[in-house]
Amino acid sequence: MNKISVKKYPYLCNFFKTAVEQNRLFHSLIFYGSNGYMQYLLALEIARQLNCLEDKREDCNCQNCRWIRENKHPAVMTVSKIDNKTDTSKTVISEEQINMVLDTLVNSSDYHRVFIFCDAEMKNLSLSEKTEYDEFMQSGYGLPQETDENKIWYPSGISTSCFSSVAANAMLKSIEEPSSNVTFIFLTNNKDDLLQTIVSRSQAFYTPDTKHIEYNYEFFKQYFSTYPVFDINRAIDFAQTLLTYQIDNDLKPLYILDCIQYYLTEILKNNTSDNVLMNIIFRDIKEIEKAKQMLKSYIKEQTVYENLAYYFAKR
Repeated sequence: MNKISVKKYPYLCNFFKTAVEQNRLFHSLIFYGSNGYMQYLLALEIARQLNCLEDKREDCNCQNCRWIRENKHPAVMTVSKIDNKTDTSKTVISEEQINMVLDTLVNSSDYHRVFIFCDAEMKNLSLSEKTEYDEFMQSGYGLPQETDENKIWYPSGISTSCFSSVAANAMLKSIEEPSSNVTFIFLTNNKDDLLQTIVSRSQAFYTPDTKHIEYNYEFFKQYFSTYPVFDINRAIDFAQTLLTYQIDNDLKPLYILDCIQYYLTEILKNNTSDNVLMNIIFRDIKEIEKAKQMLKSYIKEQTVYENLAYYFAKR
């Protein structure tokens, strides 16, 4: 795997590397998080691992690896409202584009075909976006479009606003009954931004933002001393601890949930060889994402914390 990918997402890279080696990679993947460039890099790295003609090492210079790094491989396609267009629309991924993707699956291929779905635009980047772009370019990979009049190709999370239910539904049969050697990868900010019928047919992985934020998890760490086992008798105490810490330190509830999520990713980094524990952590992170959505729906923080505590205790 690419060094930058490994540095940002060591547990995911280990998981995907093992899945590719054992021919157990799921046919439809969802990456959700806020850093589009890092999600896109991870998707390209998986495509390279699947198509490498040699030993899959980071510096492999086989024809497939070169093509994928140059973003010119015939079997690795980026699908967005501005990439691989078959119509004049510039605001949505159209049904015509989906039909084009499906048409390519009619014939067999010597390659492992990878379709990366995202939102994208050509834009003048902000300072933080430029930092993410520079880091991506350091990986040695290229973007699907060249810089044009100082505007740079910028990937972001796909949503129903640019990927309608009509277009998404046209893909369902191919996702449900996949052709051999085909992988679909969807990049999004939140799984709820995708049609649920696609989510239910895919494996979803949280790709946390790579910006450096100081997360303090000492205030709740004691409750995870026996993780993944969680004491049901202390569930209410755990929820009250979260609420009290939030109020006393004038913090946003989303930060509290981010702290728990970050703590779980730290456990994950130290246990990448334990597949059972990794799967538990992925499910727990998914549950924390649900808790965040509850907060965004104006459900009281205490109720959200209590629900999360009981989830940990009863799962």
